[in-house]
Amino acid sequence: MAKILLVEDEPDISEMVCAWLAREHHVVEIAGSGEDALDIIKVFPFDVLILDWVLPGISGVDVCRQYRDSGGRAPILMLTAKKDVDEKETGLDAGADDYLTKPFELKELSARIRALLRRPTPFSGN
Repeated sequence: MAKILLVEDEPDISEMVCAWLAREHHVVEIAGSGEDALDIIKVFPFDVLILDWVLPGISGVDVCRQYRDSGGRAPILMLTAKKDVDEKETGLDAGADDYLTKPFELKELSARIRALLRRPTPFSGN
């Protein structure tokens, strides 16, 4: 079970993904904008962040970049309709760990989340 933040402004997609991940025993919180996402991740820790690129206000890529710049270490999956190789490169260079384009299969989303969760947690020894 993982605690996941889904940042998606399309209600049909967020409801479908949330229901699917809940069936897989994950706890999912939904943010509908980049600003909401940044406010939430300042207060609550998550095991995985799933970010759409195109959001009202701050884009998912900017959320990703700001989260990484502030020291955020949770794995990030970009879930977006942006399919161009240059866009994928931008998302990954902004700090995303994986990139899945819409339309997508829910089983593939689950497999990618499992893969992200298998990665060792970075150690920041002080």
